[in-house]
Amino acid sequence: MTGRFVVAVVTAGLLLTACGGGNDAPGGDVQAGQGTATVEPSSQPSSPTATPTATASAKPTDGVAVKEVGFGKSGEFVTAVAVIHNGTDQISSLQVSFAAYDAAGEVLGQQETSAPIARANATVATTVPIEIKSGTVAKVTAEVTILDKQKDEHPSSAFVASGIRYRPGDVNSSVTAKIASRYTQDVKDAYVAAVCRDAKGRIVAGGEDYYNVKGGGSTAVEVPVSGAAAKSCELYPTLGGASSTS
Repeated sequence: MTGRFVVAVVTAGLLLTACGGGNDAPGGDVQAGQGTATVEPSSQPSSPTATPTATASAKPTDGVAVKEVGFGKSGEFVTAVAVIHNGTDQISSLQVSFAAYDAAGEVLGQQETSAPIARANATVATTVPIEIKSGTVAKVTAEVTILDKQKDEHPSSAFVASGIRYRPGDVNSSVTAKIASRYTQDVKDAYVAAVCRDAKGRIVAGGEDYYNVKGGGSTAVEVPVSGAAAKSCELYPTLGGASSTS
C-alpha cells in the first residue's frame, strides 16, 4: 500500500518524545547492511517473471538523496522501490514520487507515497505499485521531497530488525523478522519496507507494512513482497506518517 498520511513531521510532539533508551543505540534506523535474508536458488519461485531493474541518480534535496531505485514486474503492475539516505541532522517527513518509462522515454505510469520518516543520518526505503496499462517498463525513477523537517534531538531512537528471512511462494512471498524498539515509548503504526534483490544485487521486489511495538520491546513482522523472484531481502524499519506514541 502507499503512504496513508501526508504529515507535518513533529507538530504533535511524536518524534520529540520518542527518545531512544541507551547510549549504545546506533544513530537513526537500522541500516540494510546489518541484516539480510537469503534463499537458495532452488527455493526461489518460478513466477512472476523478473524484469531488469534500473538505478536512477537523483540530486540531493537539502541533504536527503535517493541512493538506489529498482523495480520488479508482477502481472499488470511493477513494484517500484527506492532506498533513501538522510545525511542531515534533521528528522524529515518525506514524499517519494516514482515514474515508470519505456525504452523511448515515454511515461507509462506514476505513483507517489508519503509513508517514511527519516531520522538524522538514517537510511530508509519505500515502495509502491505502479499500474502499467500498456508498454514495457525499461526504467523507474524516484524523486524525494521533504514535506517537513526539524532538528532531531534524539537520533539514537531506532528500530532494529533481526532474524530476517525471505519466504518465497508460488503466489505470495513475504519477509519475516523480529523488530526491536530503542524508543522508551510504545509506538503504534511504525513503518517497515522490504527491499529484495536478485543474485546480481539488483532490486527486483519490495513491500511494506505497519506494526506496533512496546517501548524497549520487540515484535514479529511479516512483510508481503511483490515483484520478481529474489535471492535476498533487507528490512528498513522506521517511523511513518501514521505513527503515534503512548
